[in-house]
Amino acid sequence: MIDLGMAVPEILEELEDSLGPDAVWKLTGLFGGTETHIPHEHSLARSILTEQLGNQITHWLYETYGPGRIQIPLGPHSSRALKMAAFRTALLSRQPHRKIARSLGCHVRTVERAKRELVTAGFL
Repeated sequence: MIDLGMAVPEILEELEDSLGPDAVWKLTGLFGGTETHIPHEHSLARSILTEQLGNQITHWLYETYGPGRIQIPLGPHSSRALKMAAFRTALLSRQPHRKIARSLGCHVRTVERAKRELVTAGFL
């Protein structure tokens, strides 16, 4: 996301550095764009958060931010990130820009701009 000029929230950078991109994908996929509650240490093991995210991510959240409410950013699940992934997939399939634009509901110039951004970032 950083390579494409998108802002990456600090929480997601730290999580990726600590536990890897799969942890970011899981957290943002389940809770991105919402506020959630990090339980106290004595409740971690039996919390719904731990059940859904697993021990490792939940303990990382607790150790890093403590108990309480926390906003989880959309990160790679944001509309812009998902749109760039769709552009990348379509461009890798070598479809004409006109066909990509039609299928993604945008202008051909938007496809060309996305291609330039993806090439510059090293994704194509």
